[in-house]
Amino acid sequence: MGDVGIMGLRPPGATWRDTLELAARVDALGYSCITTGEAWGEDAFTSLAQIAALTSRIRIGTSIVPIFARSPSNIAMTAGNMDLMSEGRFFLGLGASGQLVIEDFHGEEFRKPLTRMREYIDIIRKAMAGERIDHDGEFFHTRRFRLRFEPYRRCLPIYIASLSPASLRLTGELADGWLPIFLAPSRMDAAVADLKAGAAAAGRSLEDITVSPQVSVYVTDDVAAARERERPHIAFYIGGMGVFYHQYMRRIGFGEEADRIREAYLNRERDRAAALVSDEMVDATTIIGNPEECKDQMQYFFDAGVDEIRLVLNEPDMDSYVQVVEALAPGGDG
Repeated sequence: MGDVGIMGLRPPGATWRDTLELAARVDALGYSCITTGEAWGEDAFTSLAQIAALTSRIRIGTSIVPIFARSPSNIAMTAGNMDLMSEGRFFLGLGASGQLVIEDFHGEEFRKPLTRMREYIDIIRKAMAGERIDHDGEFFHTRRFRLRFEPYRRCLPIYIASLSPASLRLTGELADGWLPIFLAPSRMDAAVADLKAGAAAAGRSLEDITVSPQVSVYVTDDVAAARERERPHIAFYIGGMGVFYHQYMRRIGFGEEADRIREAYLNRERDRAAALVSDEMVDATTIIGNPEECKDQMQYFFDAGVDEIRLVLNEPDMDSYVQVVEALAPGGDG
């Protein structure tokens, strides 16, 4: 079996102290990483800094921070400091986010995200390597910037969250890892082909890229109920998070369903949109079953070429969250 991590370590109703205790437990149980994203709740780096201080083995990473929300110089300082504090356990997950989040929440123009991503990574990599940055690009005009501390690693791993063919090729060209969502193991050939094409253009191969999807998991014997809980999540992304997820679902063979879901969602018929998410869509992208069945389904991802699964747990409270973490643990002292 490949590596198994946890995405979003915040059980419902848990205090922050509960979360930190759980992070230490996840570390001891042999999980590969803890990642946290950043949208309109807590910021990612503050949480991960505390988690890094209370763990010793597990990798920690952002999944994701938007490239429109901070300058690349600021991210270089923050990411370098995170890697220093965690003694080389940090990886930086970047993404474009979407037009609604960037323009409405951050007040920034959502324009040419791939060009911006390329400049962003170039500046961060040069900063981590100790270079003085004099960058004159389309988006960033940086003068005389240099990190004033020695990074723990000069080659900090950078992962990209990407879905479109162009962004997948950019990921293959530049990134150390790929952070997809709603990855369907039986339908990932086209995405992998784009990754390979980008990698080949840069003289690299797919082996240079860690494939690390986030996957919702429901540990239960009631498969029908779990599907009902997952449908609104999929519908929200297709209908409420711009065009990328709708287009992605079309590319992997769920075009008719995605069109109907998006139409209903944009008409503010959210319950109907969720109901239109088919069992096949849920089953293709979600892990559901008892612990052994879940592990079997995880292996299906690994057999398809996935290196690491970051599980998104959907338990209702702290106790059940802990039970699932222990039931699906890949190893360690649990």
